Amino acid sequence: MAGSIEKRGENTYRLVVSTGKNLDGSRARRTKTIHGTRKDAEIALAEFVTEANRGLVPEGKPVTFEEFYHIWQVNYGTKDLAPSTYNRYVGMLESRILPYLGSFTLEKIKPTDLMKLYDMLEQDTQIKRLAKNNGERTLKPLSKKTILEHHRLISAMLHKAVYWQLIPYNPAERVQPPRAPKAQRRFYDDEQCKVLLRGLNELEENEMKYKVAIILTVFTGVRLGELMGLDWENIDFKNK
Repeated sequence: MAGSIEKRGENTYRLVVSTGKNLDGSRARRTKTIHGTRKDAEIALAEFVTEANRGLVPEGKPVTFEEFYHIWQVNYGTKDLAPSTYNRYVGMLESRILPYLGSFTLEKIKPTDLMKLYDMLEQDTQIKRLAKNNGERTLKPLSKKTILEHHRLISAMLHKAVYWQLIPYNPAERVQPPRAPKAQRRFYDDEQCKVLLRGLNELEENEMKYKVAIILTVFTGVRLGELMGLDWENIDFKNK
């Protein structure tokens, strides 16, 4: 990877590193300005070239988040995601994420920028449906669970940007995402279980499978996936 030094003024030099080609096929390069002697510039250039070779300097011209969104759509979203998942992600991106992050260049996105976005979503930035009111804003904030989904999508996209060497690190990994409250689980107490088991005796013979499923669940704590995977041959009728 080639590099050069351009004198810009008294004790000021610009370092230039060639990094191949941009996404549009034009020649790509990275620049960095330093102040000091020519010797300082030569040392800094060697370090700059090393950083670029290690992927610590993004390849090509700066890419905005919106430009990257279209790259992500073509090279990942439409290829590797289920249609329902892809459509849901596009809705999240175009309604809330792009209006805020779209103009940011990837390398300029900071953890604090993402924190500000999540704060906005938690306060007052949910967009109403265009068909109903021309996109006016509503006072209803997003739930913490929905904001967490936005964070995971942004983080996954920026992780792809790192993988494709467009940015050196993922700023979303340095953000503490909102914590979604855990759902309150409902369950039967002892008396309710007794009533349930007594009621099983009223089932007809052709409803035996329901009785077996309920008894197994109550007395073994079997998970739904494990229960649904059982067949009659898994039951030892001979030894009861």
